[in-house]
Amino acid sequence: MVIDAFAAIDAFLERWRTSLTPPFTPAYVDGFIRRHRAQVETLIADTLAQRRARGGERPAYKPDFLAYDALTTAQRRLDAQTDKEVMAQLLRRVDDQFVGGYSERSVIHNFAVEYADTRTEAIFLRDAGWDAVPLLLERPALVVVAGGHVVAVRDWMGGLTIHPDRKGTLNHLFTDLERAEEKLLHIREVIDLYPDTKEQLVKYAYATWREARKAALNLKQPTPNTTSERKRKSP
Repeated sequence: MVIDAFAAIDAFLERWRTSLTPPFTPAYVDGFIRRHRAQVETLIADTLAQRRARGGERPAYKPDFLAYDALTTAQRRLDAQTDKEVMAQLLRRVDDQFVGGYSERSVIHNFAVEYADTRTEAIFLRDAGWDAVPLLLERPALVVVAGGHVVAVRDWMGGLTIHPDRKGTLNHLFTDLERAEEKLLHIREVIDLYPDTKEQLVKYAYATWREARKAALNLKQPTPNTTSERKRKSP
């Protein structure tokens, strides 16, 4: 993973070097890089990590997780807002993509529904004890936080990546995420809504979030002990 990161940095430096015009000669640039290689590598690695995180991409190495840390605080505040406020933010992002020339159906299916589903899965993961935060990024993602830092990322492609320092310690997260996905599929069957338009998206998102919270609440309700109740009523 680290080798790939260094290769990306070298490629970035080469593109930057060839794009420069006088008075910066190749010899001057090469000397500058040799003298400040460590600082330049750190700066480029952080920049590339932030770019990948904003795109909801799979984290490749430790700086990527730090980049997700930086995004998660604001995204947590967004998720904590009312459904109506979250939907307003989501629809603004949808409209931005319309301006970019994408079709309504494509944006709804590949972006908006993906975020709505991710937020639903986060509800189930939190119910299972995880600090899960859905991320409304260029491509939606889901993160799990522990100790104040992102320790796992489910990227827009659906892959779950664990922080290198937490390998082998979060294996049960895979199981809980699978259960969350199964519960989401069940909700989809129950509400029977398959959005192709913004109007349908709003109905779909509100319905899935409502049903997810209802299901989580029902799981927390204590089961009545009918046997004990009958005994107390017996003469």
